[in-house]
Amino acid sequence: MKKYVSEISIHILFWVSTAWLITTSFSISAQEIELINEVETINIIRNDGLAYQLLLCIIVSFIGFYVNAWLIIKNNRVAKTKRVIGYVALTFLILCTFIFFITEIRQVGYTPLIPKQIAFGIATFYFSLSVAYALVKNSIYNNQRNQQLIIDKKQAELSLLRNQLQPHFLFNALNNLLAMVNPSENPKLVNAVDKLSQLLRFLIEDNKTEKIYISKEIKFLKNYVELQMLRFEEGEVSVQFKVKGKNDQQKIEPGLFIPFVENAFKYGTEPEKRSEIDIQFDVSKIDSIQFEIKNNRMMTNIKSIGTGIETTRKRLDLIYPDKHELIISDTDNFIVQLRICTK
Repeated sequence: MKKYVSEISIHILFWVSTAWLITTSFSISAQEIELINEVETINIIRNDGLAYQLLLCIIVSFIGFYVNAWLIIKNNRVAKTKRVIGYVALTFLILCTFIFFITEIRQVGYTPLIPKQIAFGIATFYFSLSVAYALVKNSIYNNQRNQQLIIDKKQAELSLLRNQLQPHFLFNALNNLLAMVNPSENPKLVNAVDKLSQLLRFLIEDNKTEKIYISKEIKFLKNYVELQMLRFEEGEVSVQFKVKGKNDQQKIEPGLFIPFVENAFKYGTEPEKRSEIDIQFDVSKIDSIQFEIKNNRMMTNIKSIGTGIETTRKRLDLIYPDKHELIISDTDNFIVQLRICTK
């Protein structure tokens, strides 16, 4: 609201000041010099009829100014460039026609007509400013629209990336539970369902917010690890999950770490073979989070590790541009190191 009031005030000031300047400058009909007590005094005589004609030119230019600006702005927003050029040319032609009649018809008594070059100069001056004003408005509008499109695109990409993570994880979790079910009673099933319910609660409730506390993300990963461990016999997989530091109330985009942990179980473990997974969070600093995960590479002939890591790369680039560092080492051990600046 303040923006429009300010813009209207500027327009009023512009028209009042330019109209005063034009009428006072071009309505002068004569100058008289008087010598009183050896002091020269210049008296400027203005012709009211000329001032009237000048104001009439300004009023016509006023109408042409806003009609022309409206046509340019309107057609720019519907991408009609050729139509804009046609409308501008037509508006200028109509404006010049009105100005021509003003300079040909005597408006007041025997008042002399204003010179055509002055009348057309006034019209051209205001019309040129009208084109410039409309182009500036269009430029501002286009820049704002482009910025909004970029924001909307990023939001859509983030929503899509989040939605890609959730079904993939739920599918794997349900398959793990299904593999545990057998005709005989399974005491681990109750615990598994409890862990899964906590994970679902996180995905449904916490994961909808833009940012969450890193403490919640760590708890989510611990539940995920415990759920995965139910697939293996005791001693098959050794998981070390360490958290260093006490600054666990930093906020972060949810779901950034789960693809790396998921890959560690997918490619770093095999039934009846011993494997190790080391997970560490460092939250000792108040403005950064460091994450590292290391696991054995049990499957050596894999060409790709799936879309999870590429999805996370894109999310990091969108949300933390120039505020993160991701290093992935793939030798005998698969090591992921991720540092995120949260400020």
